Amino acid sequence: MKRPRLWRYGLYLLLAYLLAPPLAADTVTRNFTVTATIANGCIFGSSGSGGSGNLGTINFGTLANVANVVDAASTVGAGSLVVTCTPGMAVSIALNGGVNGGSNAQRYLINSGGTRTLAYQLYQDAARSTVWGTGALARSIASFPATTQTLTVYARLLSNGTPPPAGSYSDTVTVTLTW
Repeated sequence: MKRPRLWRYGLYLLLAYLLAPPLAADTVTRNFTVTATIANGCIFGSSGSGGSGNLGTINFGTLANVANVVDAASTVGAGSLVVTCTPGMAVSIALNGGVNGGSNAQRYLINSGGTRTLAYQLYQDAARSTVWGTGALARSIASFPATTQTLTVYARLLSNGTPPPAGSYSDTVTVTLTW
């Protein structure tokens, strides 16, 4: 007779469990804010690395003389300026006179012995009519586009009546981005 009672108690416990209201759980919520601030800025290249610091070399090639002008144009990795800036901002891109005493009027390649120069100039356009320099001769972009820009530098080695001595001639030009 004790068995039916155990069975009955088990059934009562099961029914009490199934019919009992669920335990109420309290919840608390809070918010947090996510923000980002984009500052105006520019870099050389198309990623945050800014590149190696050297934009490459514009090469006039190997010449026997400089009796006539010689034109060259930069390419990516060889003197072209790959620039990424915050869209919509005004940007100025200046090229200095180089390290050999040049200016906006004329730049100079110098031989490895430092004894002879060759005059050259850098331009903003393929017609080589707009010198690319500093101040008023810097390239201005009133509203930078939303995409990376590749800017070609057009170069002209000026003719020289006196044949220059054989050797390598070079100059280093500094590019300055201002915004």
